[in-house]
Amino acid sequence: MTPPPSLSRSSVNYGVEVCGGIRPVGSEPRAIDLSDQSQHARSWRVARRHGAGQGWPACRTLRRGGRFSSCLRILYIIGWRLHRRHARTLQEGTDRQDSQFPVGLEGRCLSRGSDVCLSRGAIVWLQNRREATMERSRPPATVRRDDPAEFRVGRLKHERVKVPRGDAMMAWAESVMQIHADRKSVLEVEFLGEEGTGLGPTLEFYALVAAEFQRTSLGMWLCDDDFPDDQSRQVDLGGGRKPPGYYVQRSVRPVPRPLPPRTARRGGAHQQAVPLLGVFLAKCIQDNRLVDLPVSQAFFRLLCMGDIKSTMSKLLHHAHYPSDGQSEASTEDGQETYSPPGSEDEDSKSEFILDPPKPKPPAWYHGILTWDHFQLVNPHRARFLREVKELCVRRRHIVSSKTLSEDDKNTRLQDLMLRNPLGSGPPLSIDDLGLNFQFCPSSKVHGFTAVDLKPNGDDEMVTMENAEEYVELMFDFCMHTGIQKQMESFREGFNRVFPMEKMSSFSHNEVQMILCGNQSPTWTSDDIVNYTEPKLGYTRESPGFVRFVQVLCGMSSDERKAFLQFTTGCSTLPPGGLANLHPRLTIVRKVDATDSSYPSVNTCVHYLKLPEYSSEVIMRERLLAATMEKGFHLN
Repeated sequence: MTPPPSLSRSSVNYGVEVCGGIRPVGSEPRAIDLSDQSQHARSWRVARRHGAGQGWPACRTLRRGGRFSSCLRILYIIGWRLHRRHARTLQEGTDRQDSQFPVGLEGRCLSRGSDVCLSRGAIVWLQNRREATMERSRPPATVRRDDPAEFRVGRLKHERVKVPRGDAMMAWAESVMQIHADRKSVLEVEFLGEEGTGLGPTLEFYALVAAEFQRTSLGMWLCDDDFPDDQSRQVDLGGGRKPPGYYVQRSVRPVPRPLPPRTARRGGAHQQAVPLLGVFLAKCIQDNRLVDLPVSQAFFRLLCMGDIKSTMSKLLHHAHYPSDGQSEASTEDGQETYSPPGSEDEDSKSEFILDPPKPKPPAWYHGILTWDHFQLVNPHRARFLREVKELCVRRRHIVSSKTLSEDDKNTRLQDLMLRNPLGSGPPLSIDDLGLNFQFCPSSKVHGFTAVDLKPNGDDEMVTMENAEEYVELMFDFCMHTGIQKQMESFREGFNRVFPMEKMSSFSHNEVQMILCGNQSPTWTSDDIVNYTEPKLGYTRESPGFVRFVQVLCGMSSDERKAFLQFTTGCSTLPPGGLANLHPRLTIVRKVDATDSSYPSVNTCVHYLKLPEYSSEVIMRERLLAATMEKGFHLN
C-alpha cells in the first residue's frame, strides 16, 4: 500500500471542514510536518500494524487515496501515540508532579475528552493549551504575528443564554443546566440588563452558582451545631456580603451529609440540588471553567472513583483476565447434561444445574472512603468512635487472656472507661452514656432527628458487648449507606454531560486542580512584576505600578479572592498561580482620572484600567471598593 500523499493547504481545509463540523479558523502550528513523505510512510505503516486490537478503531472505511482520509490518518496516528504513551505512564504508576502542572495531566485530559483520536473537543483542547503556552512564553514587548503557513483545525460551537441576577439564581441555573447538559457546545452566559458578554460574565455565573451550593440552608453538606464553623465570617461570594453562618465555612471541608432512606426517597430541595451539582461540575470540566467550591478531598476521591493506582490495577486485571462469556449454568463432570428434544431416547433425562445466585455487587463508591477520610470530614464523631473501638480491642484482649483469673478479668473490665466528653470530670463507662443503635444528626438543618442503624435500633442499648458492632454500623452509615442516594443522584447528573468513569484517570488532587485551581491564591512582588504586563502609561518602574504591587502584596486572603473575581471573573488562580493565568493581567493607566475615580476592568481579557493615584492608601481604598461592585457595564 502506498503511503498517504502530503497534504496541501486546501486539502487540510477540505478534510477538517467535513470532519464533525470542524472548520479552520485563525492559524496554529500543525502537529507534524506534512511535507515529510518518509514520515508519512512510517506513520502509516505503524497505524496499519497497530490499528486493530489496540483499543483504536481501524480506519478501514475511509477513502485511502483522498485528501479527507489523509487528514484523518494523521489525526489517528497522533491520538494513537498519545494513547500508548498515556497507558504506559499510568501502568508505571507515576505520581510525580511538576511545580506548574501534574506530570501526565495533559495527556489524561485529552484521553478524557475523547474515546477516539478524532474528537473535536480533544483537538481544540490541544490547540488551546499550545496557544496559552506560547502566549506565556512570549516576551511582553513582542507583537504576535500569525504565521500564514500554520493552521487551526477546529473551534467549538458556543451557545449563549441570558439569566437575571437575584435570589432565583439556583432556579435559573437548574433550567440552564437541564437544557444544556446533553449539548457539547460551550456555554456562555450574559446577565439581563448588562452589556457584558464573553468569558467574564460566564465565569461570574459559575461563581454565583457555586456560592449557592454552599448555602447552609440548602442542607446539602455536613454541619455541626455543637461545634460551629471555625471560619464562619462575613463574606461576599458574588451575591453581596452575607452574615456568618450563611455559607458552610469550615477548615474541615464538608462532604454530602448522610440521609435516612425514607428522606432520600421523599426528596426535597437538597435532593434536587445533588444531581444539579453533578451536571454543574461536569460542565465546568467540559468547558474548562474554574469554580471556587471548597469541598473535601473525600468528595474529590469519590468523583475520581477512588485511587488512580487501584483503578489502573482493576483495568489491567480485566484486560489480562477477560470474562469468558460462558453461561452461568454448569454441568457435572464437565459433560453436557442438557440436550435438545429428539436428540436422544425419550427415556433419557436431561439435567440442567444452575449455579447459586450471585450476591449483589457493592455500590461503585463502596470502600473508597476509609477511617482516615472519616476523621477529616467528621472529626468529633470519628474521635469518639475511635475511643470506643480502642476500648473494644482492650476488652477483647482481656477476655481472651489465658494468664488472668476471672476476678482479674472482671476488675479490668470494670476499669474500661471513656474520657468525659465535656473535657473535665470523671471518666464514663459506655453504659453511662445511654446510647442506642441510632444515628442522630449533628445539625437541625439536616431535617431529621434520628435513624435506626439496624432494625429496632432505638430499643437496643449500646454496651461493651455490642459496642464494636455499633462503631462499624455508624461508620458504614456515615460514609457508605447514608450517602448512597446522594452519590447515585450525583453520578446520574454528571453522566448526562460525560461518563464519570473518565475521571478515574486522575487522582483526587488533580481533580481538585482541574475544577477549582488554586483556592488559596498567593503571590509575591516578584510574581506580580514578572507575570503581569504594565502598558499604555505604566512601566515596571512607574510609581503608580509600584504602588499597585505593594497594595496587592498587602491584601488578605478574602481581599485577594475579591480582586481576582473583579479582574478575571473567578476567585481562584489556575494551577501554577499568576504564571499560568491566560491571558496575563494587563495594567494600563486610566486617562482623565483623579483620586476620586475608580478602577475598571475588561474581565474577558484581564485588562485593568487603573488611575494613577497619589498615594498607596487611596489606591487600596478605591481598588477594594471597586471589587464590591456588581454587574458588567460599559466603561
